[in-house]
Amino acid sequence: MRLDYLTIYPLPTLSLIKHYVCFVILLRKKCFTIASLLLLVPAPSAAFQFLCANMLCTIKKWTPSEEGTFLLANIPNDTLMLKLSHLKANTFNLATLDKIMAIEIERSSVKKVVMPSATATVRLKLTRTYLNDIAFVAGNGQLNFLTITESRLKTIPSTIVHLVALETVTITKSPIETVNLCLFSKLTRLYELNLCSNKILFLHLPAASVGDFASLRLLFLSDNLLTTINLGAFNGMQALQTLDFQNNRIRRVQAALVSNSLQTLELPGNRLETLYCCEWHLPNLTRLALSRNLLSILPTCLSLTMPNVLYLILDRNALIDSDTWYNVFTLKRLQQLDISHNLLAKAVLDNISDSLLFLDLQHNSITVLHVPAVRMGMRIIASYNAIDTFDINSLSPNVTTLEMICNPIDCSFNRARMQIGEEPVCYTDRRNCNTSKKLIK
Repeated sequence: MRLDYLTIYPLPTLSLIKHYVCFVILLRKKCFTIASLLLLVPAPSAAFQFLCANMLCTIKKWTPSEEGTFLLANIPNDTLMLKLSHLKANTFNLATLDKIMAIEIERSSVKKVVMPSATATVRLKLTRTYLNDIAFVAGNGQLNFLTITESRLKTIPSTIVHLVALETVTITKSPIETVNLCLFSKLTRLYELNLCSNKILFLHLPAASVGDFASLRLLFLSDNLLTTINLGAFNGMQALQTLDFQNNRIRRVQAALVSNSLQTLELPGNRLETLYCCEWHLPNLTRLALSRNLLSILPTCLSLTMPNVLYLILDRNALIDSDTWYNVFTLKRLQQLDISHNLLAKAVLDNISDSLLFLDLQHNSITVLHVPAVRMGMRIIASYNAIDTFDINSLSPNVTTLEMICNPIDCSFNRARMQIGEEPVCYTDRRNCNTSKKLIK
């Protein structure tokens, strides 16, 4: 293990640099010469620190305008990552670090960063800065990973189009209100775009041309302020697998979503009251999440437009009993259905897909539970309801686990813990579950 540590106390002016002397540090395992400067007069309290270990160098409290860039000559040739912490500069040009593969600037007052075209930098991360502008010079073919978080950026930098080698972009926790997704459309290697936790109110995305977003598979837009989305705008993303709109303020969904590649659609934590899907076409969608919305009826045409859903998550809505439930329970590949925390009054499920393995009904107002035929290994959670009578024979013997705590009658069992031939036993649940129910909600 190599450990080089150097604390350098700067002189009041560069003109006094003659008061410094050079020294050599002999390292264990191999010799390495570090040209450094050591102050021979009383040092001021604010010093920058320079630490290198295991191919990582960290520079703290560096003021380039006062202390110059001489210390960069001390960076070992095998350094892969350079971290600048508490960098004291309004503008910083990464040209001075053009041979470093990974650069991170954190907890710094820097407001503008310039990245040149000629650089070896593959990863750039800016965390907790005053950054309000970043410029990427045309011709950069090296940067693969860009992360900007907790900045003061108000818009996506337009020069991001010059980063032709980008594979992942993460710009989060910044006051960005409007995003033009077209800036990313020609980045042919981009497969992940994360714009979570900003202040995004509007997305601009006209119809995509052939070849746009050629590799984009993951698009995250959660924890923003969107109120309306045009899902049709994403149909041109031929490789898209995950589309995430969690925790926005979406009340309205426009246009049909048509995609042969989409596998996951996340819409929890919004304000949707209805969702019409009859013109959608999502043959390979496996996960649809709509938790924490205001839905009173099921999204329409689920079984027709997304027949291969495995996980359907509808908890914490206002769903009521209706005939449309039949289509959901007969989805041929459905494995998990969560309809907990809704307003259902009964669960008479005579026809359930042979694929279903987990059914969550807890925290409704269900008085009747009837599940006569299911796949072996089925688990049902029906706790916190109003079931006061229950015939154990109305339940398929293929149900291996039933949870019914906090109902007037409790017939809970787990066959894995029961002896051969043992039958479930029902008893009156006299526990005070009202308090528990409020706490869970």
